[in-house]
Amino acid sequence: MRAQLLDVNCYAVAAGDGAEGSPCLLVDAGYDCADDLADVLSERGWRPAGILLTHGHADHVLGLPHLLERFAVPVHLGRPDLYRLDDPAGGVSPQFAQALAPLAQGWAAPDARAVDDGDVLEVAGLTITATLAPGHTEGSMLYAIDDPSSAGDGPASVLMSGDVLFAGSIGRTDLPGGDPVAMEASLAALRDRPDTPVLPGHGPGTRLSHELTTNPFF
Repeated sequence: MRAQLLDVNCYAVAAGDGAEGSPCLLVDAGYDCADDLADVLSERGWRPAGILLTHGHADHVLGLPHLLERFAVPVHLGRPDLYRLDDPAGGVSPQFAQALAPLAQGWAAPDARAVDDGDVLEVAGLTITATLAPGHTEGSMLYAIDDPSSAGDGPASVLMSGDVLFAGSIGRTDLPGGDPVAMEASLAALRDRPDTPVLPGHGPGTRLSHELTTNPFF
């Protein structure tokens, strides 16, 4: 499996060795990632087959219109966060909402397919298992992406953690829809998962085993 980090919160993932012409999965749609995404996809010759959203905050979804203009693909989002697509700037802090307001002008909520806890999706030759992990938002999702075709070239499995888990930290729980008690339960459930690379919504990648032993929030 190959995972190409495109911006602070936007990834493209292709199965196998990511050969030219491969279908790929896009994860999150940061408002400033569309142009970089187009460049990377053109360079690699990858063809998007779907978009996964880890949650509905504005900084992860405002790039959707630009992406959907280029690529008519399905969008998937945790069911409890679907309402956030009606007003993506409304679920963040007032200061952040003010900064995002110009970027949200003319926003029209895209159609999105609801993802529920335990759903298994098949996109671009990848198998994605969704786990509801509330705390940062009500509908935050962890996506375990498995590559059945992996033959040692890149990881066979990665965990897309969105804003639930970062390297050395976790997502905020003080924004609308945040819940520190729910976040504690979501983090506790991570202890039962197998070790895997973690690709978060912000900051560098990490490994689950490293976070379980060093992250102060565990």
